[in-house]
Amino acid sequence: MTVELQQIEYFIAVAEELNFRRAAERLHIAQPPLSRRIRQLEQSLGVELLHRTTRHIELTAAGTIYLREAKQILTQVQQATALAKLAEHGKHGHLTVGFEGSSAYDIVPVSVRVFKEKFPMVSVSVHEMATGDQVPAIQGGQIGVGFGVPLRFNGYNLTVKTILQEPLIAVLPQKHVLASQPSLNLSTLQDETFIICPRHYRCGLYDHIIVACHQAGFSPKLMQETQEVHSILGFVAAGLGIALLPASVEHLQRSHIIYRPFNPPLEGLDLAMAWRSENESPILPAFLEVVQQVAHQLSEEQKIHNFNALQREEVVTSH
Repeated sequence: MTVELQQIEYFIAVAEELNFRRAAERLHIAQPPLSRRIRQLEQSLGVELLHRTTRHIELTAAGTIYLREAKQILTQVQQATALAKLAEHGKHGHLTVGFEGSSAYDIVPVSVRVFKEKFPMVSVSVHEMATGDQVPAIQGGQIGVGFGVPLRFNGYNLTVKTILQEPLIAVLPQKHVLASQPSLNLSTLQDETFIICPRHYRCGLYDHIIVACHQAGFSPKLMQETQEVHSILGFVAAGLGIALLPASVEHLQRSHIIYRPFNPPLEGLDLAMAWRSENESPILPAFLEVVQQVAHQLSEEQKIHNFNALQREEVVTSH
């Protein structure tokens, strides 16, 4: 038994109009071909759908049931067609995102929110993992795109795009002697005890901080290594040391700590997106466009924040 979608559409029109002439006009076809197609449908099904007389037609019991089911089939086909067209343009489907570290505090959540507002029919799931763990997850298709340090993404046949560089800021205990300063110079921290993430975790941040301190003329005293940002903030709040972290951690409001920018600004690590080079999902370029817009906005906001901090410092100095 073979039933064509066109036959279903023709039957629905006839069943709703209960008149071949009006149904033919509705379908913009001649009446004889319409009658033949309905006969062919009945022959294919092996049942009579319409009871015909010289004066009118009416649905049989089988025709009534078939009309109900046929409408559902047609609706499903129309929905499937619409969804396929949406998917072709990246407006429907699913995206899994991997992220590392401080990207969870700013760029990733903001990008996902904006993307969901723009493409509400695309479902997005996020998973925190180190950059090194993202690589096999991207290659294996467990995640569609990852956020991490560019260096760790290189050399794996991945497309890597740097999207943002976050400056580092100082995290101090609230009652620290430097707390009254609106901004800091890194050299003023040479006598401090640093709480830092392990070298093997958050690729590059450990070495980046060590190099920055050496360039400022000192070797930092390391008191505690912990890989979780919340743990670092906890040790700082307890007065056990200070920390250097990406600026986006300022969104984590916590008691007994303060955040201060550096003057001049202290360069941080680049943040990149990575995905399989052969991934042709239309969702990816749509998501990338949103991320780039958000990254630009965050970068501008950071510039304004740094400028305001410098203005406050000038006011303090003048007094």
